[in-house]
Amino acid sequence: MQRGAIAASVLREFLIALQFLTIFSIRKTVPFDEVGFGRSAAFFPLVGGLIGGLVWSLDLLLTPICPPMIRSVLLTAALAVCSRGLHLDGLADSADGFFGGRDRQHCLDIMKDSRIGTFGALALVGVLLLKVRALDLLAGEPRTTALVLAPLLSRWAHVGMTFRSCPARKEGLGALLVRNVHRRELLWASTSALVVTILLAGSVGLWLCVVVVGTTRALAYASHQRLGGVTGDTYGATGELVETVVLCWWACGA
Repeated sequence: MQRGAIAASVLREFLIALQFLTIFSIRKTVPFDEVGFGRSAAFFPLVGGLIGGLVWSLDLLLTPICPPMIRSVLLTAALAVCSRGLHLDGLADSADGFFGGRDRQHCLDIMKDSRIGTFGALALVGVLLLKVRALDLLAGEPRTTALVLAPLLSRWAHVGMTFRSCPARKEGLGALLVRNVHRRELLWASTSALVVTILLAGSVGLWLCVVVVGTTRALAYASHQRLGGVTGDTYGATGELVETVVLCWWACGA
């Protein structure tokens, strides 16, 4: 009986992570509460890996009918669609706030504006072009590895960003994650991400993990310096930037 309850709890937390991070909805709405949402963070890398597997499968299907450049564009679009474009939206808002704001409060006010400014547009174009070009340079096993690890490690970055962070606002996604993601979730997410990365990339994967951790912590530090903490937008921006870093890492020959 106890095992059944544990299995049901684990499944529920995984489904919460799946609904939160992807466009895929569950037929029956999973009951949501803050504690369950926090615990679901342990499954963020797993959900990212599933996204990577789907995009890799799409790459296989498109290979006989599309030239490499067209495939790269379509795969980049698929990565965005899988997350409902929310991370790209966070990237644009963060760029506008970081570079367009006069002070902390002005930055946060800009980030709440749904309109995309000049800095946001530049960030979107830059990230999307880097992803497309990186994928265009990859083939064979490195391409497969990059397609799986990029979304996996970018979703780990959402968990890693909560470590020693504080929310920039009292309410919102940033505050929700900081309050409810604890060491247990960070440990499980980090362990699963590390194991999969080493299995797919060997010792090179260890260096990649170091780069991802460094990128995540650097972005968290910048968010605290500029905004006084993290927000939902900075989580999305971090995910997009880490995904881009992983793809470029492999494109540059690891």
